[in-house]
Amino acid sequence: MTGHGYLILPLFSSVVYAVGMIFLKRAMELGQLPRRVLVGSNLAMGLAFAPLLLWVEWPKGDFPLWMWLGPTACSILFFLGQVGTFRALAGGDVSVATPVLGSKVVLTAVGSAWLLPGRVPEKFWWGAGLCSLGVALLGGGGGQKGKRGAWRAVGWGLAAAASFSLTDVLVAKVAPNIGLALFGPWMMGGVALLSVFVLPVWAWGGLGSGKGRGWLGWGAGLIGVQALGVLGGIVISGDPIGVNVVYALRGLWSVGLVVWVGGWVGNREAGLPARVMGVRALGAAFLLAAVWAVLA
Repeated sequence: MTGHGYLILPLFSSVVYAVGMIFLKRAMELGQLPRRVLVGSNLAMGLAFAPLLLWVEWPKGDFPLWMWLGPTACSILFFLGQVGTFRALAGGDVSVATPVLGSKVVLTAVGSAWLLPGRVPEKFWWGAGLCSLGVALLGGGGGQKGKRGAWRAVGWGLAAAASFSLTDVLVAKVAPNIGLALFGPWMMGGVALLSVFVLPVWAWGGLGSGKGRGWLGWGAGLIGVQALGVLGGIVISGDPIGVNVVYALRGLWSVGLVVWVGGWVGNREAGLPARVMGVRALGAAFLLAAVWAVLA
């Protein structure tokens, strides 16, 4: 892809992610345990990347050992990010937990400046700062569980963002040398396998049971699809910062979709006061401003 064409992938993924998280939150509201939702999402991502193995070409040339350890390191970091994400979702609202993940733009910028060659453009730092302002508004707006619940979601979301940001920088550094067709299934397969620390393998068969299983299935499937777009965008472009700033739009979509789709699926968050949703929308708007800052 030329120019900014590769950003179509994270833009698509941002919408799909927001819808998927609303479905998964609904599954939790209906009684699905957060650990089951986490494992279901991890397995869906592993399955989504598995078909890429059909196009694997073993990389040529010699690579240092640390580079071959890259996919495994990314599996661990991404898994920890997933744990933080679903703790945030269980303790707070989608319209807080999802936008706050946009803070990883800040961390990705810092990580890229440290690990990747070349100077990070000033516009990326402007985008990172705007994302931080958005996070502050999202945490202070209250919600179903009050400000304490909102800040709990913010805290777990920031922890998840830290893990995801390191993951993305490592992906940009290592994956182009190994190839997406090998790196992706290796990394996401590892994330799926690490789920044994959350739920034993013999319990995985029960993920399709219980009230809310339909929402869990659809939500996990969407999370798997969007992961392909994000990781693919990073590998194709080698630009984790630009990809992440566009991907941060999922925060804006989550606020709007909670009101629109959330009411349709029965999500309790859709009934929050207009003032609360307004503050969250303003916070998410700062994330949108960050996109313009980066792409200007």
